[in-house]
Amino acid sequence: MEAVMACWEIEQSLQSLTGVSLGEGTGATMSDDDEEQIDSDANLLDGSMEGPDSLGFGPLVPTESERSLMERVRQELKHELKQGYKEKIVDIREEILRKRRAGKLPGDTTSVLKAWWQSHSKW
Repeated sequence: MEAVMACWEIEQSLQSLTGVSLGEGTGATMSDDDEEQIDSDANLLDGSMEGPDSLGFGPLVPTESERSLMERVRQELKHELKQGYKEKIVDIREEILRKRRAGKLPGDTTSVLKAWWQSHSKW
């Protein structure tokens, strides 16, 4: 029961972050085949339900279509996070390059780079 409650809390957190409930959405991440599969799964589950499913949490073991959908959502989230942090990473890189040009690298980085260059410059 703890796992079910944890899943429910995660679902609520995701809903509060995205503003979209589990049944809503644009469908932009789903193909027509996935929608048909989910519709047929919903028709199968419309009968009488007992146990944890009757609480509205759905099946405890994700189906193959749910796994593929979750994987696509993970990939989209990963892509969005990369885009969001890309600018910050570029700014940090530029700052490091500016400091390198000014000769103000942090710590003993300058001596390490000089030692490496001296040992490898004869190639």
